[in-house]
Amino acid sequence: MRQGIFYSYCKNRHIAYTDKLTIIKNIDMKTKIIATIGPKSESYEELKAMAEAGLSIARMNFSHCTVEEYNTRKENIQRINKELGTSVEILQDLQGPRIRVGKLPTEGVELEEGNTYVFSYEQKGEPFYLANGAMELDITDVQGSQIHAKVITGGTLFSKKGINVPRTNLTRGGVTEKDIEDAKFGVAQGADYIALSFVQSADDINKLRSEFPDKKIKVIAKIERALALDNIDEIIEASDGIMIARGDLGIEIPMEDLPIIQKNLIRHAHWHNKPAIVATQMMMTLIDHEHPTRAEVSDVANAVFEGGDAVMLSDETAAGKHPARAVAVMAKIVKRIEDYTARENFFEVETLGEYKKAKK
Repeated sequence: MRQGIFYSYCKNRHIAYTDKLTIIKNIDMKTKIIATIGPKSESYEELKAMAEAGLSIARMNFSHCTVEEYNTRKENIQRINKELGTSVEILQDLQGPRIRVGKLPTEGVELEEGNTYVFSYEQKGEPFYLANGAMELDITDVQGSQIHAKVITGGTLFSKKGINVPRTNLTRGGVTEKDIEDAKFGVAQGADYIALSFVQSADDINKLRSEFPDKKIKVIAKIERALALDNIDEIIEASDGIMIARGDLGIEIPMEDLPIIQKNLIRHAHWHNKPAIVATQMMMTLIDHEHPTRAEVSDVANAVFEGGDAVMLSDETAAGKHPARAVAVMAKIVKRIEDYTARENFFEVETLGEYKKAKK
C-alpha cells in the first residue's frame, strides 16, 4: 500500500489530542485575524489577552458601537500596542442600508414555528430571514403598515438583528447618511480601514470616497449581496480589499453555491492585487463552548488554503464567553496551515492594493 503524507504525518508527529490550549504569545502569521469587539471583549484585560493570542485587527461594528464605546476601545488598544509592542489595527464597519429588528426585551422574543407574528414591512408573499438566516418567515398578509408573517423556522430573536429580503433591491445604494457621519468620525479618529456594507457597485465606494477628497482612506467592500457579484471586478478595482460576508451573502444565493463563490471571490481579489477577508460564522460554537467543531476547524483552514488574507470572528468575540480563547484557537489553526503552505498575503504591502510586482 502506498505510504504518502498520512503515513509520514503519523510517523513524525504526536497525534494524541489534548484539551489544553496554550496561548503562543507574539505568534508570527501572515494571515490576519480580525475580531469583532463587543461587550464581552472591550475591557483592557480581555483586549490584551486577545492581542497576545494573535489579534491583528479589531473590528468596531457601527451597527451597535457608539462613539463613546469606540473611543474607550481605541484607548485600550493604543495602550496595549504600546505595552506589548503589537500593532493591532482598527477596522470601522459601517452599518449600511440594513433593515434591522427594533428594540426588543433583553431576553429576546421566542418565535415559534407555525405561529404568526406582526411586523412593519411592505411586501406580501415574500420570504424574509432574521439573524443571518437563522429564522425564516413568510409574509402572509399586509394590513396598512403592518404585516403578518408565519414562522417557518423559529428561534429567539434579539434587538437589532438583521433582516434579509433576498428578492428586494436596495434602491438607496450602499451608503447612508449615518454611514457618512460615522465614516467622518472614523477618519478623524484615524481608523485604519473602513468597511462599507451592502456594496452593490463601484458607485457606492466612489460615493464614500468623495466625502474625503483630500484623504486616502482604505475602503473594504463587503460582498453580501448577490447583485454585487455581477459587478465584482469594478467593485474590487474601486476598493482596497473585499470582505466575503457569508452570513448575508449565503441568504442571497443558494447555500451550495457559497463555497464556490468564496473561492472565486478570493481569486478575483488577487487578480486585482487586493486582499480578501473571509468572514461570518467561522467558529460559532465558541460563543458558548471552549472548543470548535472539526467542521469549523476545516472551514478556517480552507479559508487559508484558498488564499484568504484574513479570517474574521464576529459573535465569537463580541458576545462569546471566551473571546481571547477564540482568537487563540483561530491562530493555532492558521499557523498550522501557514506552516504547511508557506504562502503570501496581500495585506503585506507598503500601500494597500499595490502588490510587490518585483517578486520573482
